[in-house]
Amino acid sequence: MKLSRLSHFTSLYRYGLVRFTRLVRGIDPEKAVFCCFQGTAYGDNPRCISEALHRKRPGTKIVWLLTDEAAARLRHVLPDYVKPVAYKSREAYIELATARVLVDNATQDRYLTLAKGRQFYIQTWHGDRAIKKICYDLNLPGDSRRVEEKCARVLTGSTFGEGMYRTAFRYRGEYIRAGSPRNDLLVRGDSALARAVRERLGVAPGTRLLLYAPTYREKRDVIPKSAQMDMDRTLRCLEQKTGERWMCLFRAHYLSAGIDLEAVKGRIVDATAYPDMAELLLVADMVLTDYSSCALDFIVMDRPALFYIPDWDNYVANRGVYFDVRQSPLMTADNQEDLEALIEGLTPEKVRENCAAIRDYFGYYETGHATDAACDYIVERLGRRDSMPD
Repeated sequence: MKLSRLSHFTSLYRYGLVRFTRLVRGIDPEKAVFCCFQGTAYGDNPRCISEALHRKRPGTKIVWLLTDEAAARLRHVLPDYVKPVAYKSREAYIELATARVLVDNATQDRYLTLAKGRQFYIQTWHGDRAIKKICYDLNLPGDSRRVEEKCARVLTGSTFGEGMYRTAFRYRGEYIRAGSPRNDLLVRGDSALARAVRERLGVAPGTRLLLYAPTYREKRDVIPKSAQMDMDRTLRCLEQKTGERWMCLFRAHYLSAGIDLEAVKGRIVDATAYPDMAELLLVADMVLTDYSSCALDFIVMDRPALFYIPDWDNYVANRGVYFDVRQSPLMTADNQEDLEALIEGLTPEKVRENCAAIRDYFGYYETGHATDAACDYIVERLGRRDSMPD
């Protein structure tokens, strides 16, 4: 009861702080505030837009909301023009109250209010083709209001994404239909960048990479602490199939405690702390996941994505999903034998056909120019002191 009462007063304080600050200070027409994965990162779609915005409009005041841990970890990564502010601090709500533009890839505090026609909230999200349900679609108790309903624009790269945001955010506005900014480099391809990333990761030339990127579990008692498949067997199967050396490139979900892959020590690169997931996808030759939407970004490059789902029934019961992956074009495996059979059956033609079928299933329209589209929308609204129509 005491905790609930404290949470209530905290919410009222934040709500009042935002309203009072905006009344006294007004809106700064030159300010844009960015947040990524609840303040834990400087990356993903918001980073793409932030850096493009600085290039196109260097005078913009760019603020990033970061947890103390993230700010310390990223102090050598953040550009000089970025002002870091502690996530959910008093100063953070003052910045949010007075910014012309807000950009986020997760949900904002539901007690944040927006000045209609004077503030613009751009929602990029972090997976346009989600398997697991999000936000309102989860039907959580007390989930009565989300500021995402009032977004000025939501970025989409598929017709599936449009429908998902209509229910997950109860969003009824317009979309920027150009794709996800983080996917631009995948759509366009960049061999020089790929070589640089491999060198940064310490991967020897000629070594092929299996990116293993499992998602997290809400219930702690069902979180897998070791790779659910036999990673050593999987790598050996790939080597037998291709005649080339393979290594595991591991990426944990930002809400996950991590997964033990001791069995393949010496054949694994832990890239969990690597700042840009898109760059990891760029260098991967294959993606292996359970329910992460990163694989559905990866297939724009016509490379194989496999879904290892031995806990499908439990996952559906504990989380809820938008569709049955086993009734979709996704290549799924329920056990190690199924996984190895999928690998053995891969051919370049089959991979291309599968990727095309997945894109058709979700209604892809990734353009490779999503960053510019989002940035242009923001630039048009910065610097103006008058209200603009939503």
